[in-house]
Parts: sequence; C-alpha cells; structure tokens
Amino acid sequence: MRPLILRTLLLLLFAGQAMAAPPARGPEVGEIPPAHLGEDADGKPVSLADYRGKVVVLAFWTSSCGYCLKELPVLDALQRELGAQALQVVAVNLRDSSKDYGAMLKQMRGYALVPVRDGSGEVGNAWGVQIFPNLWVVAADGRIASHREDYYEDALPGILNGIRSAVAAAQHAPHP
Repeated sequence: MRPLILRTLLLLLFAGQAMAAPPARGPEVGEIPPAHLGEDADGKPVSLADYRGKVVVLAFWTSSCGYCLKELPVLDALQRELGAQALQVVAVNLRDSSKDYGAMLKQMRGYALVPVRDGSGEVGNAWGVQIFPNLWVVAADGRIASHREDYYEDALPGILNGIRSAVAAAQHAPHP
C-alpha cells in the first residue's frame, strides 16, 4: 500500500511542476526593455524614460543577497565617478518587506544612485530576474547593451569597465 501512495504523491508532484508557468523571459540584448522600474521612496513610479539619453545601469538586489549588498556601494562609487549627465545607476529592490527595504534605505542614505522598490516582483518578472546578482546595462538609445547574472566579485572590475565603455561611446555618439 505504501508504494502506491508514494507513487501517487510523486506523480502529483511532477504533474504540478509540468503545469507551472515557465519562468518569465526577460528582454534580450538589443531589445527595448520594459520602461517601468518600480517606485521611489515616496511611492512615485520610476521609468527608464526618466533617464532618456543616459546609460542606465539596473542592479536588481535583495537584502538576502550578500554579494548584492557589496555591489551597491561599488555602483554608487561608479555613479559618482561618471556623473549624472551620462549615467544613472538604479538599484531595484526585489520583494523585500517594507521593514527590510526601509532599513536598507537608511544605510543607503547619501548614495548617488537611485533606490527603487519592486515589492510585488512585477518588474523583476518583466525583466526575467530569477537569480542574484542581476545587472543590466541600457544604452543611451534605450536598448539593452548587456546583462550579467550570478557573477562573482572578481567579475565586477570587468563589468565596471564595460559600463565605462558604454558611457564613453554614448558621449561620443552624434546626438539627434
């Protein structure tokens, strides 16, 4: 009798997995990504359109991702280095509780990057974010220039140099 129960449970488990929705596919390099990025600390919507003409770096993070918490000050330093004329780093918090997000905002006080919250996970789903860290670079023309996920600390210098190159290319591109 027990083997029959076990087989039935396994069958139900696999059937449930087969019926589950496939993970959302995010935008691909070269595509125009979703514009909505979440809400700022005042609850106002933040959009890629707010930064038209700049290179935008989107860093999806959560307070449970230790490497994400190491990455944010580095991205803030890059924002300060390259300035707001050519670059905007947007740190999108994904699904943290209001309490955890508020505590992180206190720690990020004085940062030059823009903190944004995606409490429902809707924005993360639209971008296909499933693992952390998860970093996107949107070129000044509004198209995805690059995407990195699940990288380690030793990859960050190369990623930062790629962002610097994207900013330099945007500054030397003819403007319409």
